Amino acid sequence: MTVTPHGRIQDKVALITGAASGIGRATAERFAAEGARLALTDLNTDALDELVSQFEKSGVPVISVPADVTSEADIKRVVHETMKHFGRIDILVANAGVIPEADLATATADLWDHTMAVDARGMFLSCKYAAAEMVHAGQGAIVCLSSISAFAGQKGQAVYGPAKFVASGITKHLAIDLADKGVRVNAVAPGTIDTPAVAKMDADAIRKVVEMHPMGRMGKPAEIASAILFLASDDASFITGAVLPVDGGYLAQ
Repeated sequence: MTVTPHGRIQDKVALITGAASGIGRATAERFAAEGARLALTDLNTDALDELVSQFEKSGVPVISVPADVTSEADIKRVVHETMKHFGRIDILVANAGVIPEADLATATADLWDHTMAVDARGMFLSCKYAAAEMVHAGQGAIVCLSSISAFAGQKGQAVYGPAKFVASGITKHLAIDLADKGVRVNAVAPGTIDTPAVAKMDADAIRKVVEMHPMGRMGKPAEIASAILFLASDDASFITGAVLPVDGGYLAQ
């Protein structure tokens, strides 16, 4: 890994949820290369430890705080440990989420509750407690992970799609709530991205969804990380409340 001497987010403290794999990991790697100091959290402690070890060997300032984003106590602890170690939180990437496949007939109430707990409650709690520290400091940037499923109906997304509508809603409402407090809130809405979570989905379903993307392929986690970096950086200093599609043209149709 090459760390840029004067990166776009040099010395900023970035808290990233769901950091151990997929988009979260790619974002952590890109942020590290751009000079950030990292606080990383995930439930997958083995993958998180491996990533942190990689950063430590490269001289990246990093801490890991394993946590369940659905737990208010856990999120409070993550924010507390980040503040204790780094003294501030400049950036939050609210990335942790699950991607269940279910239509209305097969979806269960328990699946709905679990998905909303991780994708919606977890995002709300992460934003709530990180934003409190940002407001105190008078500055900060939050980037939430939404999805093309928050814009367009899709087969087999009767649970995941509504959860991502919540992600976009949180983004827009918090952006207005925090605009006069120096805190920007934006989101990215990825198309189908080649992540471990997507790899577990039905292969035929993935093929059909990929065919709906005009660019004819899945996106790469690093491509989403680039968009997250832009929204988190000072290059986006007059942008708040935006939900940026990064989808190979999917929503342009």
